[in-house]
Amino acid sequence: MDQERVLAAVLLADVVGSTPLYDRIGDNAALQQISDYLNAIREIVARHGGNFIHSKGDDVLSLFEKPEAALTAVCQISGELPKGSLRARIGLHFGPVIRTRGDVFGDVVNVTARLSTTANPGEVLISQSFFEALSAESRSPLRLLDKMAFKGKQELFDVYTLWSDDRALSTQIVRGATIINRRSAPERHINLVIRYGDLLRSCRQGEFVTIGRSPECDIVVERPWVSRHHATFTISNGRARLEERSSSGTFLSTGPDHEVFVRREDVLLFGSGVISPGLRSSLSEAQILHYEITLG
Repeated sequence: MDQERVLAAVLLADVVGSTPLYDRIGDNAALQQISDYLNAIREIVARHGGNFIHSKGDDVLSLFEKPEAALTAVCQISGELPKGSLRARIGLHFGPVIRTRGDVFGDVVNVTARLSTTANPGEVLISQSFFEALSAESRSPLRLLDKMAFKGKQELFDVYTLWSDDRALSTQIVRGATIINRRSAPERHINLVIRYGDLLRSCRQGEFVTIGRSPECDIVVERPWVSRHHATFTISNGRARLEERSSSGTFLSTGPDHEVFVRREDVLLFGSGVISPGLRSSLSEAQILHYEITLG
């Protein structure tokens, strides 16, 4: 079996948002829109010398000989493609890969996939090895996001992202924190009520309430340490969850002296409590959101 080991920059762009698009505009129109979006990514990749490997589902996997070319392509994907229903979650990594049978294999490919999966829609996550492979002048669009743990990996990875108007503070992931009350909850109809100042929002089964600095969010928290799309309250299968997707993390409290820090993970919610995006709830500048779960 012919195979070649090469040093390359690996780009994986995973397009999200297709399921609600099919529901909203129908199969034929949605398929055309998704195909156009994927084709636009492939065209940008080719324009900058990337080698398209394959598309599986709604993603595009490509190799670049030069990391600078991969970064330029990603900047154009992020800047040129429309910011509508479809968004790309992008991972960039650099290292040795095995090319064979028209595909690529190896740990570098696997880590790239984990970076893409961890990214928020519209976000680019970039590995330390990719950052180090860039020339000094090419690193200016990047900022250190955090240290992250990936499934199946023992060590923490330094992860970078592109500068944007979402310049929330970075905080290292808390290791070893106990996430509260992950026991199974019985199937039941519940209602989740969230209060922020004088604003009240509620959600039931299959609904969600978004929190962030963006005016698109259901609850807008206009503070510099709050990400544009910080977190989401949701109810599914009779369980209430906080889906945390921010750069700065969220402090969650269910009572005195019981505050935990969560970042880019999903947490089951029970009873009532408070969350504070980005800052400990005890700080004077903290923005406190109260939640309560009731049977309904």
